[in-house]
Amino acid sequence: MRVLVTGAAGFVGGHALTELRRAGHEVVATVLPGQTDQVPGAIATVGVDLVDADGMARLFSSHTPDAVLHLAGMAFVPMAWDQPQAAFQINTIGTINVLEAARRHTPNARLLAVTSAQLYGHQPRPTAIREDDPPSADNLYALTKWSADAATRMYAARYGLHAMTARPCNHIGPGQSESFVVSAFARQLIAIANGKQPSVMKVGNLASQREFTDVRDTVRAYRLLLEKGRTGCAYNVATGALTTIQALFDRLCAIVGVAPEITIDPALYRPTDSQPILDTSRILEHVGWRPEIPIETTLRDVVEDFRQRIARG
Repeated sequence: MRVLVTGAAGFVGGHALTELRRAGHEVVATVLPGQTDQVPGAIATVGVDLVDADGMARLFSSHTPDAVLHLAGMAFVPMAWDQPQAAFQINTIGTINVLEAARRHTPNARLLAVTSAQLYGHQPRPTAIREDDPPSADNLYALTKWSADAATRMYAARYGLHAMTARPCNHIGPGQSESFVVSAFARQLIAIANGKQPSVMKVGNLASQREFTDVRDTVRAYRLLLEKGRTGCAYNVATGALTTIQALFDRLCAIVGVAPEITIDPALYRPTDSQPILDTSRILEHVGWRPEIPIETTLRDVVEDFRQRIARG
């Protein structure tokens, strides 16, 4: 298939291009206007803003994709609180612009909109959450993603678009921004090991529990859904297992070979919480996906990635 990937220059986008090309698909990549460099591996790179409905329509009309992987969006939860209008414009209206462009110009294309498992909220539930369970968004970012998720499935029902959604949990791996916890830890621990930073780390609450999936497993799920997912469905993408931030931190310390002093930074501290467990039986049944990469492998690859970044200056 010719797959249009929005947000192709991002962390997940780069891994998605690798996965799609490995499976024999060709990729048209979108980036923000002004990011004119060709995305490696793409047959074309187009600068377009999600909130530009006319620009999105021209993109679909010109490149007539067979499938669409919609990744672009505001991805950092605190940013949505700081810029709420922009969060809804990008994550919700931007998704509607993609859906409208597909409806008008490529109505037979398969379309996967990536939203977020955050739409379920952070309150524990008595059983693992299935996709048909009610949402309980508890931050603005989650609300923007829930709106985008619902709109995508409504377009499938009303217009017959071959559209579906993926609801991933936290995904980590090489190439991720230091705005996210595992990468932030890895960069600082390597700096300590190299003598570039005192052996002290300021942290938030390490007792909270999260799900973490390797980004390479995550993009494999997206590729399988584009190929075989069912119209109108939502799909949880997760490991089905929780781990504490403390456990990840300890494992990273062991991999890097340092044992820094820990201090709690009130600016980083949040009350202890735990994400609910997600049921992933639907994606296993429909496309045969399950996570394959152990967390130990992921963490080692993150550390090696930062070592390479530092070596490159």
